[in-house]
Amino acid sequence: MPHTLGGATIMTHPAIAANGLRKSYGDKAVLDGIDLAVPAGTVFALLGPNGAGKTTVV
Repeated sequence: MPHTLGGATIMTHPAIAANGLRKSYGDKAVLDGIDLAVPAGTVFALLGPNGAGKTTVV
């Protein structure tokens, strides 16, 4: 994941990464292909209504 520092581009690895995250309960898909990347040193919030799958993602 590229970042800019003083005009220079540097590459860092994410502290948290998930690609194509899927979860189902029986035949009910609750997550279908979630991609997430949180760069190291950042503050991240996952917001959404009740039942949106936030806890399942975490």
